[in-house]
Amino acid sequence: MTHWNYIVVGGGSAGALIASRLTEDPACRVLLLEAGPDYRAADTPKEFKDRTKGLGLALEAPKNHLNPEFYWHGITATRAQGQDPFQYRRGRGLGGSSTINGLYAIRGVPDDFAEWERLGAEGWGPEAMLQAYCRIEDDHDFPEKPYHGSDGPTPVYREPESGWGGVDKALRAAAQDAGYGWDPDHNDPSSTGASPMAMNIHNGDRVSTNHAYIEPARGRANLAILGGTLVDRVLFDGRTAVGVLDADGREYRVTDGGEVILSAGSAASPAILMRSGIGPADDVAALGTQQLADLPVGQGAQDHAVVFVELPVEPSAQTCIGNRPTNVVVRYSSGLAGGRTNDMMILATNHNYWFGKETAGLAVSLQQPLSRGRMRLRSAVPRDEPHFDLDFLSDPRDLARARDGLKRARALMGHAAFRQIATGEPTWPQDDAEIMATVKDTMHLCSTARMGRPEDPDAVVDPQCRVLGVENLRVVDASIMPTVVSANTYLTVLALAEVFFDKNPELTAGSRDAALSAGGA
Repeated sequence: MTHWNYIVVGGGSAGALIASRLTEDPACRVLLLEAGPDYRAADTPKEFKDRTKGLGLALEAPKNHLNPEFYWHGITATRAQGQDPFQYRRGRGLGGSSTINGLYAIRGVPDDFAEWERLGAEGWGPEAMLQAYCRIEDDHDFPEKPYHGSDGPTPVYREPESGWGGVDKALRAAAQDAGYGWDPDHNDPSSTGASPMAMNIHNGDRVSTNHAYIEPARGRANLAILGGTLVDRVLFDGRTAVGVLDADGREYRVTDGGEVILSAGSAASPAILMRSGIGPADDVAALGTQQLADLPVGQGAQDHAVVFVELPVEPSAQTCIGNRPTNVVVRYSSGLAGGRTNDMMILATNHNYWFGKETAGLAVSLQQPLSRGRMRLRSAVPRDEPHFDLDFLSDPRDLARARDGLKRARALMGHAAFRQIATGEPTWPQDDAEIMATVKDTMHLCSTARMGRPEDPDAVVDPQCRVLGVENLRVVDASIMPTVVSANTYLTVLALAEVFFDKNPELTAGSRDAALSAGGA
């Protein structure tokens, strides 16, 4: 049996970057295990290449059947109390959700990371995250700015106004006249107001982490990739991780002192932990698994809740380059209880693919939710995917901000720019009951294995991403975020994986070489 220095579980957004960075050292042997398909970036299905994932204007449930192997199908979630459970979409295969997501390349705001540090993520503050954002990106529009990067593997591109849809243009005009202001770069750390929404595309096509990180590393002799390998649990010798077991009973082992890194995402990483005996005592006992560490795994889950003001518009207003649903957003600070800087976002929706309707409108997204949910495993069988009770808007401060956001969106729709493209009157949830019945997720699941101080009862990993109570096991993906960031999560997951190396310099080739030289001296 081959033994590895690192076993990385999950080849999605974080795992792809981590495997690539680790194997920059030719002496470091890395095994990357991915539940979904292992495929070359050039072989990405055409449905995932463009700006609407090849789904056009089909306004209905996601067409997961087109490429079923690229999705998890059994994960479900109840978004809010009173709603029925429904599939929660997650990406599978190299690139993970970066292959199927909405291509929104937007950063969290500095206040997010100040909050992370306040919650115990020492060293993960605004400056550390800004440096990481710069390292991962190749900004198409502002490469000269000191808060942007131009040499990273992830392109960041903003569609010019000539390529926008009618709702994009109407939102810009209405927002400026309402006093929200205009900022051409929402990734400027000081920005707010209306902005064009950046995308991680190059020459009109998606750039996933399979393109940006796995493909350049694929030829390295010290990287082995196994697709179609669903990990069941982590193997331990006492309290020290020594490898993993897959769903078919195969074992994969690390060398003495080697580590297992879980980067399987906010649904799969906590599920693996719980099947390994790491989780809330009652939940682990219900699985019939021996308890190894009593930690709040799966608790505190967050996502961005979104509600909608719907507007029928002229067909020409729904047309834009690439049938892109959103090219313009408005970020603002609500000033209401529970909100920090840019705690809310209003998104132009040229066509309403979220809600399965032929209308357009404005989506109101709660960027800094206070409500938290939890994960439940149906059994200890690894192919039984988890269920989430997200409990959206259960905190009354969240519901108050959703109400206020709907009011603001309706006011924007009163502008002449919207009246010129409308073919009917806007509709929206009329009361709290309708808000609760229609609130949706944005597929930004996080905080299911939160980072914090070791003594914090809400923490699962420490600021070095080490799982508390055991050795040689780390989690590095969106599940460790102390709170969801005020943005789509993709860029932040990449930056998070970069900061992981900043926090653990011994993992990089140069630091290992220096340590060996010092030891030899």
